[in-house]
Amino acid sequence: MVKKKILIVDDEAVYLHFAKSILTRKGKYEVMAVADTGDLINQINEFKPNIILLNIVMPEPNGIKICHAIKKNLCTANIPIVIISGMCGDESREKVFTAGADDFLVKPIKKESLINKIEEVLSNAK
Repeated sequence: MVKKKILIVDDEAVYLHFAKSILTRKGKYEVMAVADTGDLINQINEFKPNIILLNIVMPEPNGIKICHAIKKNLCTANIPIVIISGMCGDESREKVFTAGADDFLVKPIKKESLINKIEEVLSNAK
């Protein structure tokens, strides 16, 4: 079985550990967790994830800017992005989808919600 690759980008170590441990234990994902976005596009090009989980509230560049940069880059544009955020208002969601995100999850995230969202987005991916 070929494992799907998941890249998690979040500056919160607790969330990175939580998400990585849940997804790794599932046994069908290869997970890379990144807190520093300085060289993110190169990391994406090397790891070649099937999906990216991206926190919106991060030090500059924030998740919206990162999402936009990923979707603007021809090499990474087709990778589905799920934005993870504690902000859930309509304005936040509009910014997320305008930046090119494929879906949205609100923190705090439950284990089942995380896995279900990943499976849903991967099944709908091009």
